[in-house]
Amino acid sequence: MRILLLFIGLSLSLFSLIAAAKPMTEAQYIEVFHSEDIQQQKGALASLVMAGISDPKVYDKIEENLQKSLPLAVDRHTIDYSAWLLKGLAYSGNEKYAATFNAVIAGDYHSKLQKYARKSLKILDQYKVWAPILSNKSLYDDKFSQASNVLANALRSDVLELKLNAAKRVINDNLHNNQLLEILNSELKNPHLLKHEKLAIQAYAYMAKALASSEDEAYKATIEEIAQSSSEKKLRKYATKYIKSYY
Repeated sequence: MRILLLFIGLSLSLFSLIAAAKPMTEAQYIEVFHSEDIQQQKGALASLVMAGISDPKVYDKIEENLQKSLPLAVDRHTIDYSAWLLKGLAYSGNEKYAATFNAVIAGDYHSKLQKYARKSLKILDQYKVWAPILSNKSLYDDKFSQASNVLANALRSDVLELKLNAAKRVINDNLHNNQLLEILNSELKNPHLLKHEKLAIQAYAYMAKALASSEDEAYKATIEEIAQSSSEKKLRKYATKYIKSYY
């Protein structure tokens, strides 16, 4: 997760891009990546983090744009664009793109691009596991959006990093629909991945915060139970704080 978070800091404009990034359909992604609007492309690339998009046509177009951008990547702005494309390609989780990253690392490119390509390889390995989980449609509920279903997949998964990132997205985007709240409630009642470890405690703390931030009285008892009975002292402390959301 540290690698992903570090890479997400590649430009000063990133946080505003992620805040503005909205998941799109596969057709919309392809349309954006065919456009000449670099800023719009960066926003689309930022949204791929948790988009659950698996269509190879999307990532093949990203790679095509990357190959065109690399010879032009000589200053801060052009390098930044190529770096975003490298990152977006890594979100595919598709091993075939490893050759592209390795070619950048071995090629006659700016050292920053080589650095981002090395980080992209590590993110690619991460998304080999994550991408199939996020894009799995077997439990999709048609009553809810693609974005909600992808987050639901992440929250149900056995990957703590995905649970953590999904819970943060619920909080930041105020996504308190019945699908996500019910899954958060169920996962918190049966915290089978909770152990005396920082990442596990963080993941469940953010999930509890996501549920409590809904201010839905139906889930208050779950937060109270965590505050009183969780096996982890830090999680009990966090839950006690989150109960205040209901007052």
